[in-house]
Amino acid sequence: MCCIIYKPKGVQMPSLDILSKIKKLNHNGYGFVSTNHFHKGLDYRTFLRHLSEVGDDEDCIIHFRLATHGSICRANCHPFAENGVYFAHNGTLNVYPVGDMTDSEIAFRMKIYPEIQRFGYGTKQADWAIKQICGYSRFAMMYQGEVRLFGDYKILNGIYYSNLRWL
Repeated sequence: MCCIIYKPKGVQMPSLDILSKIKKLNHNGYGFVSTNHFHKGLDYRTFLRHLSEVGDDEDCIIHFRLATHGSICRANCHPFAENGVYFAHNGTLNVYPVGDMTDSEIAFRMKIYPEIQRFGYGTKQADWAIKQICGYSRFAMMYQGEVRLFGDYKILNGIYYSNLRWL
């Protein structure tokens, strides 16, 4: 199961030790989006180099992937993006497979993003529709610097984690 980390603005990034512990369990790709940066890929050192550019004054959503659907490749790393909306997922979703896409990307592109287009990012209607899709999963989204979290997150030292399996 993947791990999402949300580091709010004004909070320090998780330590390299914590990131390393999460990587040991979720080593099939890494990505993040912050107020001013976006990166995803398969090389952990490159990921850390880009992540080090994120300032404490930025919101940041980080994703560590453990592949369940779709191959291990950069395209299947999170976050996924569509017209400035960034999306990361932890869990499994009941969606019909499409090519080599992950269940996360299929749900985002075919269900979640259309609801955002229909109702607008952050509206009550869009949030309600997204919660119905989310189920027991966890979602993290960012659009124009505004972060939305769905599902049950654990908070340690001001940082939100989609799970604490790495502890």
